[in-house]
Amino acid sequence: MMKKILTLMMSTALLFGTQSTVFADTGNYAEGDVHTIGVILYDPDSAEMEMFADYYRDYIEEGFPVKFIFSGKVADSEAEKAFITEAKAEGAEGIISFAGYADGLQDVIKTCKKEEIYYALGSNTVSDENYEAIKDSPWYMGSVGPDLETVYQAGCDMAEFFLEKGARNIVIMSGGAASGNRLHQVRTWGMLNTLEEKAGLVLTKDARTIDAEALSMTDEVIQLSDKEGNLHVTICPGYTEMDGAGLANLETAFAAGDCDTLMSAFHAASYLDKISEKEKEQNSNIMVGAIDSFSEQNFEVFQEKDSFGNTPIDYVRGKYASMAGPAFAMIYNAITGNPDAVEEDGEAVRLYQNLWTAKTEDEYIELYSYATGIYENAYSCDDLMQIIKQFNEDTTPQSFQALTEASDVESAKERIFAE
Repeated sequence: MMKKILTLMMSTALLFGTQSTVFADTGNYAEGDVHTIGVILYDPDSAEMEMFADYYRDYIEEGFPVKFIFSGKVADSEAEKAFITEAKAEGAEGIISFAGYADGLQDVIKTCKKEEIYYALGSNTVSDENYEAIKDSPWYMGSVGPDLETVYQAGCDMAEFFLEKGARNIVIMSGGAASGNRLHQVRTWGMLNTLEEKAGLVLTKDARTIDAEALSMTDEVIQLSDKEGNLHVTICPGYTEMDGAGLANLETAFAAGDCDTLMSAFHAASYLDKISEKEKEQNSNIMVGAIDSFSEQNFEVFQEKDSFGNTPIDYVRGKYASMAGPAFAMIYNAITGNPDAVEEDGEAVRLYQNLWTAKTEDEYIELYSYATGIYENAYSCDDLMQIIKQFNEDTTPQSFQALTEASDVESAKERIFAE
């Protein structure tokens, strides 16, 4: 019964959802002094960024005395610093960043010090080098997100899933792996390593043997096979938006022959039309997997059927909306004078979360309902109040970490269905 109720609420939210805007103010707040928090989005039109923004605007703002200021597109650390200054002028006391560009993170924290504004990474990881440089800053609270081992394993698991399904002609969309996107690169690395170890793929470039980590960063289309010629893999680098290199490379890969599987290190929903065209051309189904997110866009895709009667996407591994809850709690503790509810000895934290996996339409719908329910979801307002010292004076860094890292499906279900 609970599942049906959550799914109904979820569907209602989809019907009446709103879009985020720069410096938007909905005016619906819980009682108390209203605090302002800036949210940095690397691209507000991205399905993942829309997912996080909707959670903050449509859910958190209804449960806490807070308003959010959302950025426009933030493509580098210079744009991130500019938004921090603008948000401070608009009254922001803290920043949650879903960008956090590694090459400029230390300068970003210097800007936060100058503006006297708290900063946390909402769904990201920090390199050891950057962490050591900024961990003692009183303005940097820390990071929340999947660690690189989890990201790597996501690529391994998806490759193994499709190998078990009989994949033999595979296209890998590596996204920004060649242009510095560490998450895309590590996911692609995991895919290639698994294909090498489990299926005998021979890893070469320019007639030379190369390891999976290095090959994952290729900036050109690479065609690979096993020794017997029974497995064929094409790596297609580049984003499918922006400069469009990824789409051009996909066309090159599709022109080379039939394809039975496409594995993406990022999303796939925006170029499903290209996959559908290839299916019609070769008169056979293409299995599709994406390491992406449990977004509304993917929810809508799972309601569709391709020309062969299958869901256009067969496998999703990724983040979900309320994963952004603990980052909000982190900043809310800081701006209400309780950074010690998160940090020990004034040192910023690095907390880690799990990714969720859906292998069927029913599984996706179920998990999506847990992640986006209006009244109860994986991180509800009640859950977050337990780790915000203003509402629970017994909050400690240990309890904050425990709830934040209890991000797997079973932990979420325990909270949702608790009496």
